[in-house]
Amino acid sequence: MTVPSFDAVVSYHHNIHTCGVARFNRHFADHLGVPMVRIDELVTRKITNPIVSVKQSEMRNEDLRPFLEALSRVDGYALVLHDYNGQEFERELLKNADRVMALNAQLADSVRKSRPDVLVGFAVASYMEKQQIRTPELRLITFGMAHKIQSKGYQRVGQLLAADGRDYVLEISSALHEGTEFDDSFFTVGDEISECFKGNVEFLGFLADNEVARRLTSADAMLAFFPAGVRENNTSVIGAMNVGLPVITNVDDWSPSWARHGETMFDVNRLSEFPSLGELERVGEAGRRAVAHLTFSGLFEILTS
Repeated sequence: MTVPSFDAVVSYHHNIHTCGVARFNRHFADHLGVPMVRIDELVTRKITNPIVSVKQSEMRNEDLRPFLEALSRVDGYALVLHDYNGQEFERELLKNADRVMALNAQLADSVRKSRPDVLVGFAVASYMEKQQIRTPELRLITFGMAHKIQSKGYQRVGQLLAADGRDYVLEISSALHEGTEFDDSFFTVGDEISECFKGNVEFLGFLADNEVARRLTSADAMLAFFPAGVRENNTSVIGAMNVGLPVITNVDDWSPSWARHGETMFDVNRLSEFPSLGELERVGEAGRRAVAHLTFSGLFEILTS
């Protein structure tokens, strides 16, 4: 039997951080060495024989007809179904597909009336196919509200690391701020930082406080940059310093007295090279002592004095 040659994986959603089907499609495309594309890219990229991997229940009704029209322009396609509800859109997909695979046996049974030749597939734990977890010489972390992330500081650290020679990875954790939208544009923040660090980043998603604390204790330094400079109410900085994690940030005239470059933290604008592990440890411990008084008891004393 001739093995088909596919030239793309068509995915309705593309944000791998918010959509499991998009994540599946991305890894499938990477495995095949082909691009993951949107339906409107079929013509512009001259795609002729894609794998169409969809979950109709996650698609907007107004997009269904254009989706089918775009598929009518390719020579053929294989269909991978993540669900099936017998809707007209799904029946059209089944009718025109060269091959059909449903990702579980029950799903395949539902499809079989329309496509007796349906294949039974399965999900793949794609993270298991990745290379062994990295153990870099430097593990950095940054977290906070995405709308506050300042690219300039990251660009400077990226330059320092490029000249440093040590293997490194930057872990990125972020969160949505109240009133902001959870859409694809939100994740351009991670893309911008990734460029600064030549792709040596791991996006951790949105972590609970206890997991953030665990990550802080296993990192070598934290990066946190602000529009003007670090302030007394920058929780992420104080949290890192509390556990002895050295912070690389930006300092100005309004920064607190406990923010001293080379002593309790590092001012990115005054660094000429990335600190050694010994320097990081020394400053991290001094930073821990410097913020030890920043407690609710201390806040209460100020309020009642």
